[in-house]
Amino acid sequence: MLGVEPDTLDRLVDDITTLNDAKLREMILFAVKCSRNPQSLTDDDYDKLRRHGLTQSEIVEIVGMSALAVYANIIADATAMDPDEMFQLNLMTQPPGL
Repeated sequence: MLGVEPDTLDRLVDDITTLNDAKLREMILFAVKCSRNPQSLTDDDYDKLRRHGLTQSEIVEIVGMSALAVYANIIADATAMDPDEMFQLNLMTQPPGL
């Protein structure tokens, strides 16, 4: 999907901490934390990204994309939007409990 290796997609769904690319792993973990509990972000969370070479602008972009994802989910939930076909197929192939 979108040029992403199937193994990477599986790791994103199953356990983000198993992503092989350390920079990508820290970016995704930061984005998840940002979207779930932004008040819990610490200086260390930002420093981890900076140690991987991310600029302040790139970090702000991750924050913005996390916020957009939360917003999109709220709109979809509030309007009872039907999932698109690709998302629905993905849900049907997932093991129970995910």
